[in-house]
Amino acid sequence: MKLELLFSGIGGQGVMLLGETLCAAAIRAGKKVTFSPFYGQEKRGGRTMCNIVVSDEMESPIISEAKVMLFMDERSLQDYEYMMAEDGVMILNSDTIDIEPTVKCAKVDRVPIYTMAQELGNAKTMNMVALGYVLKYLPEIDYNLVIEEVEKAFARKAKLIPLNVKAVETGYAAAQKAE
Repeated sequence: MKLELLFSGIGGQGVMLLGETLCAAAIRAGKKVTFSPFYGQEKRGGRTMCNIVVSDEMESPIISEAKVMLFMDERSLQDYEYMMAEDGVMILNSDTIDIEPTVKCAKVDRVPIYTMAQELGNAKTMNMVALGYVLKYLPEIDYNLVIEEVEKAFARKAKLIPLNVKAVETGYAAAQKAE
C-alpha cells in the first residue's frame, strides 16, 4: 500500500498542522510516513503545501502522482493540480474556489470548508474540518487515532481541544453524507 497526498493553501489556513496531525496518526497506525513541507517566500499569506506519502514501506518523500489532493484556494489548485493522479480524488474548498480543475481525475469533491468552520464559531478550524473530510479517503488511518492526535496537537491550549475535535467530526460527517 502506498498513498501519495498533497495539501495546499495560504499561510495561516493550517495546512501544515493538518498534514502533521494526519502523519502522526498514520505513524501510530503502523504506517511509514514521509512529510515534506513547502513554504512560499512571502512573510505572510504565502503559499504553503505539503507532500505526504503513507506506505507500508519507506518511500521517497517526493510525490509523483497524488491520489488525494486538498486545495484551500484557487492559486493552489492552479499551481499543483498537474500532480494529480488520474484515478485520484481532488477536494476543493468551494468557498474560495470557483474555477474548474484542468486535469483529469476520478472525482472532484467541492466542500464548503470555510462555511462549516464558521458555523462552528471559529473560521480557524477550517483545517480540522478539512482533516475530517480527507479521512473519507484514508481508510487505513483510524478515525480515533486522528482524534487523539488532534487532542495532542492542542494540548498546550486545552480550551481549543473540544472545538477542534468538533471540527474534525463535522468534516468527517459531511464526507459520510457526500457518499
